[in-house]
Amino acid sequence: MLRSLVLLSLAAPLMTACGVGVIAAEEEGQSEDALRQCADGPTLPGLDVSYAQSKVDWAAVKGSGKVFAFIRVSDGAERGVDVQFAANWAGAEAQGIYRGAYQYFRPSQDPIAQADLMLAQLGSRTSLDLPPALDLEDLDGQKPAVVVARARAWIDHVRAALGRQPIVYISPGFSDRIRDPIELASSELWVANWTTKCPKMPLPWSAWRFWQSRVASGSPGIRTAIDLDVFNGTQAELAELAER
Repeated sequence: MLRSLVLLSLAAPLMTACGVGVIAAEEEGQSEDALRQCADGPTLPGLDVSYAQSKVDWAAVKGSGKVFAFIRVSDGAERGVDVQFAANWAGAEAQGIYRGAYQYFRPSQDPIAQADLMLAQLGSRTSLDLPPALDLEDLDGQKPAVVVARARAWIDHVRAALGRQPIVYISPGFSDRIRDPIELASSELWVANWTTKCPKMPLPWSAWRFWQSRVASGSPGIRTAIDLDVFNGTQAELAELAER
């Protein structure tokens, strides 16, 4: 999502959900021996968006076959709400697209304040609402143990408020950096691993629910670079996840 600016090629920068960049080798996980986990059946296409995609034509997104979207609510708490969140949240719902809010987590900031900012934006729950996701990819100047403890505090607070278990977005490399956090493994995984192969698993997870698989230069309804995602399951299973 939000990473430093890196060129994937000399031609153009690539976009993550919160900024521009690519997942560096350490974020993907260096070891070729890392567990790769393929989908165990049908999959569904989706994407994730933030202010970086500017105005999204959600009717075109729907027409392209995308079934779900993760939508950034904020970068931490101190910078306020993503300027495109309200429009994206409403636009996805209007087109019948399953939607999940995600928050870029700042471990240096109060995890409860971050969670409360997100919770205040969600409004009344609908049948299209997926569990919210915690975007973990930045140490933010903190020690690994602090990152994990504060991430767990965010998860526990959101679960208590909504009565549903949040999703964790993380790459194999970042999981390595925070020492394979077993404390977070009760959450389902949205794995970040840009590859044409099956994704590598960040420990301690051994299976994924969502996969951020690659970045595209654009997509119907979106003129900028965009992260593309995959759901591991059927339409009925996606609907069931939204009902939890």
